[in-house]
Amino acid sequence: MIQMLVGFSVIAVTVGLHATATSIIASILRNHGLALHTRFKKKARPFILGFTATCLSIKHYLDILIWAAVFRFFVEPESISDFENAVYFSSVNYTGLGFGDIVLYDRWRLLCGIEAMNGILLFGWSTALLFFIVQIFWSAEARQGTGDSIEPADMT
Repeated sequence: MIQMLVGFSVIAVTVGLHATATSIIASILRNHGLALHTRFKKKARPFILGFTATCLSIKHYLDILIWAAVFRFFVEPESISDFENAVYFSSVNYTGLGFGDIVLYDRWRLLCGIEAMNGILLFGWSTALLFFIVQIFWSAEARQGTGDSIEPADMT
């Protein structure tokens, strides 16, 4: 099935890009974020989280553009007439919204589910990274003994 070959090839590309992006973000945070957090303490936290979330959002939009290009290239023009519609369609699939106002012919509709699976996986990965950063903040508070810290284990 050509759909699965195309779909899982795109997943390989987007996962590889996500691994690269998260590694770069982690490196930037390791080199600069730790210094900010050490110097400005809690005041730096919104910046660190905001920077990370913005970078990840840009990366997710890049994934949507990659999927849109795939849809535009492979899918019949009757289904997706231009790149703007391809980006819209890809956004709906990647985020799992699934409006259904654009429907593909049987030949390519399996790609929709594959893209949704890809989006869910990568959103989960991004969420895990953001939560990991929050855990670092909690651990820093616990080590400082501020008395008002919340340990990740206390959240159960």
